Amino acid sequence: IEENIRYGNFGATQAEIEAAARQAYLHEQILDLPKGYQSDAQQLSGGQQQRIAIARLFLKNPPIIFLDEPTASLDAIATEQIKNSLDAIKQGRTVVIISHSLAQIVDSDCIYVMKKGEMVEHGTHLSLYEQRGTYREIFDASARSLNIGKLAKTLADDGDDVLDTAL
Repeated sequence: IEENIRYGNFGATQAEIEAAARQAYLHEQILDLPKGYQSDAQQLSGGQQQRIAIARLFLKNPPIIFLDEPTASLDAIATEQIKNSLDAIKQGRTVVIISHSLAQIVDSDCIYVMKKGEMVEHGTHLSLYEQRGTYREIFDASARSLNIGKLAKTLADDGDDVLDTAL
C-alpha cells in the first residue's frame, strides 16, 4: 500500500504518505490491516483501492484532475467515503468529473449535460433543475429510482440528522 500511494510522488516521506492517506479517509483502515502500510493493496475493497488513487492525487497535487465514474460499482457506504475524499481533493483546483451519478456532480460549479453525444445543457444543479429539460428528467428519474420520497419520510419520521447534514 505504501509504495502504491508513493506512486503519486516517488520522493514522498512516510509522513507525507500517511498524511495523504488521512486526507483520502483511508489511514485508519490501513492501520487496521495486519501489516499496515506494508500490506498488499490487492487485499483492499474497491472503495479502498479508489481511495489509494485519491491519496496518490493528494501527493501529486496536480492543478487539474480528471475523474471518470469515480464511484462506479461501489456500494453506498464506499460511495459515501469516496465522495468525502473527492470533496477534500476538489479544494483549490479544477476537477472534471464524468459521471452518471448525480450525487457526484450535484454540487459542481458547472454541470454539462450530454445527450446522444451532444452537449444539450449546462449550468449549476439548481439552474438546470429549474430549466425542466434533460437534466431535470435525469434528476427526477434518479429520485424515483431511489424511492427518495419514502427515504426522506423515513429519515424525517425517525428524527435522524442525515437530512440536516445532507442539506
